[in-house]
Amino acid sequence: MDLPEGATVDPQELARIAMTRPSDTPDALLPLVDAWIKVQRVILRPLGVSPNSMNRKKAQARPVVGNRLGPYRVIAVDEREVLLGDSDRFLHHRMSFMVTDSTAVMGVVLRTLNRGGDLYWSMVRKHQTRILEQTLLRSLHQIVDGSAYRRPQTH
Repeated sequence: MDLPEGATVDPQELARIAMTRPSDTPDALLPLVDAWIKVQRVILRPLGVSPNSMNRKKAQARPVVGNRLGPYRVIAVDEREVLLGDSDRFLHHRMSFMVTDSTAVMGVVLRTLNRGGDLYWSMVRKHQTRILEQTLLRSLHQIVDGSAYRRPQTH
């Protein structure tokens, strides 16, 4: 997406805000998302799927290589890009937040490894592009407008 003239967007802040709420779920249903994430932790952990750190009541920390940001491990961070991803028994997933002087890009690469991965992808594929676009747009509005989430305190 093109950035407004004169806007400055930090890719670390973009990734942090996007991973605090990376869906198009209406506000009234967010408690159900929190409950589903808790259920996923219990069900998917024995299958080797890493836990999701999202919680609507707690802003994500800024990305640090090796830490988790939402459901993903932070792979790389620099002044132009944040790369997140994970690999499990079902798929390899990578997500990039890139910012140039005038554009912000959120890119995803997903490779299924077996029928379980194919099943997962068939369930989310239909809505994935819309979710990514809305997540990027909502995150950019929060950064450029200076609204919503407070920056987490560092310790």
